[in-house]
Amino acid sequence: MPSLLHLNGPSGVGKSTLARAHADAHPGALLCDIDELRSWVSGWEDDFVGTGNAVRTSALALVTAYLATGRDVVLPQLIVTPSECARFEAAAAEAGAAYVGVVLDVSPDLLLERLHARAVTPVTAVVSRIIEERGGDDLVLRGRRDLLDLAPRQGWTVVDATDRDAALARLAALVSDER
Repeated sequence: MPSLLHLNGPSGVGKSTLARAHADAHPGALLCDIDELRSWVSGWEDDFVGTGNAVRTSALALVTAYLATGRDVVLPQLIVTPSECARFEAAAAEAGAAYVGVVLDVSPDLLLERLHARAVTPVTAVVSRIIEERGGDDLVLRGRRDLLDLAPRQGWTVVDATDRDAALARLAALVSDER
């Protein structure tokens, strides 16, 4: 059975890094990075949130179609709205796939260290600007706490992402358990 591995977590926790490493270790898995998809839309820098909402609809169609081929999808995406997560869970079910919801976590100090040390790309530059405009480090730490509070209610597994190799092994085990 194919799976949709949704890596949720605050900005800087390592969603994209772990998603790439997981996909690389599982040939045929599609890495569906919505933040990268949104950068394909003209004007996305000025309407990051609106573009993201529009692109998520396209991503849902892509995820559903790809899962229906019998292959896995890895989705590194911060989503804090349960109804939005439910759309991805429903897409997996529609395709006959398992939904594996994960919240990646590290200590607050490490989270901020990673956030401020990540490579500057067009996407990370815009995300950093938005974070600063909306409250900076406090916003990121509040978001982390909110996700950790939400995880048990949503049935998401919290995975410690401090050690990359240990986190990858845990993700592989979670996906394997759903097969």
